[in-house]
Amino acid sequence: MCLDTKPFVLFLSRLHYKKGLDILVAAFERIHDEIPELDLVIAGPDDGYETTLQSLIEASPARNRMHCIGPLYGEEKLAALVDCNCFCLPSRQEGFSMAITEALGCGTPVIITEDCHFPEVVEAGAGLVTPLDAAAVGEAMLQLASSPETCEQMGRAGASLVRDHYTWPAIAARLDTALGLE
Repeated sequence: MCLDTKPFVLFLSRLHYKKGLDILVAAFERIHDEIPELDLVIAGPDDGYETTLQSLIEASPARNRMHCIGPLYGEEKLAALVDCNCFCLPSRQEGFSMAITEALGCGTPVIITEDCHFPEVVEAGAGLVTPLDAAAVGEAMLQLASSPETCEQMGRAGASLVRDHYTWPAIAARLDTALGLE
């Protein structure tokens, strides 16, 4: 996936109210004038919120820099995760998010809300965790967009986090230890 090599923030999840798409659009609106080269790409299948999302985008002064591209799978999904400047999921509620884990595994820094329940992101230095607030999410976007070095560092930390804790060998080793099989 390419936007003429423009830098972009990626949302990649199902289009549902709980995913905080209204917060995402409002956050991007807040910062779009400060970083005119940055776009927002929203990828995912509709889960009852696409019409509302399209209305929010159409009413936005940043509408020309927000792109709803539908679902991505396989190599296209991985390419988008690798190509983006950061992944953003301002969710109202998550259990264990595969989307966040995949982004981290691709070496992509993440911006997530506290309601994503993934404190390891901050502990590992792999991204930014914000309150469920458009101003805070927008500020996090600004912070990462203005520091490629920070993004690179966070990306390496995220890939390491996934490799060390969420791959089958790491999980099997912890299970062996927990069961006293070592």
